Amino acid sequence: MSKENPPRVAMVVGATGATGQVLMQYLLERSHYSEVVVLHYRTTQWAGHAKVREVVLSLDQLQDLDLTVDVLFCCLGTTIKKAGSRSAFAKVDRDYVLALGQWAVDHGQPSFHLISAYGADKGSQAFYMKVKGEAESGLKALGLRSLAIYQPSLLHGNRDEFRLMESVGFYLLSLLGSLPVSGLKALRPTRITALATLMYQQSLLDVSGLQVFRPSDIAVCE
Repeated sequence: MSKENPPRVAMVVGATGATGQVLMQYLLERSHYSEVVVLHYRTTQWAGHAKVREVVLSLDQLQDLDLTVDVLFCCLGTTIKKAGSRSAFAKVDRDYVLALGQWAVDHGQPSFHLISAYGADKGSQAFYMKVKGEAESGLKALGLRSLAIYQPSLLHGNRDEFRLMESVGFYLLSLLGSLPVSGLKALRPTRITALATLMYQQSLLDVSGLQVFRPSDIAVCE
C-alpha cells in the first residue's frame, strides 16, 4: 500500500558517489523533500545548502546518530582496488549496509533504498557478487518495513574517476546486450541517471514490503 503524500526528509549515504551525486540533484532541485540529511565521514560539496543537514560521522559510529528520516538511500559502493583489500571492500559493501539497515529498524523504519548489483548472490563463487548477495540477504532478514533493492548492470555515466576496467566492460557488455538473445539484454550497461531517476520516483511512493528492480526495470527511466 502506498502513501499519497511524499516523505519530507531523506537521508543519503554515499552522496559523493556517481549515482549519489545525481540523486542529490533531484532531491535538492525538486520540492518533494524539505530536508536532505547527508551522512558522510567528511564535509561534502553540499555543506551550507539550505535544504541540507550534513552529518559528519564515520559509519563505525552509527550508534551515535539519533534522528528520524522518512527515506534512507544507501548508495555505498567501492571496489576491492580502491578499498585496498577484500575485507575492506566487504566492510563497505556489506557490513556498513547491514549496519544502516539495523539503524533504520531502530529509528522509525524509514523506507530503505539500496543500490546492489545484477547477479548478486550470497552463494556466488565471485567474491563481488557474493558480498552484494550477503548484503541483500541480510537486509531482507532484518524485517524492514519498506525495502527497495536496485540491481543495475555495469553502471555507465559521468564519474569523478576513470576506471579502465569499467570502460572496457562497458563496450563489451554493450556489444553482448545488443545481440538478439533475450538472456543477454540484462547485460546492457545501466545509465547512472536512469538508476537515480528510478530511486527518486520510487521513494515518493514509499511502498511497503520488498521490491527488487533489475536492469530492464531501470532502463525504463532512460
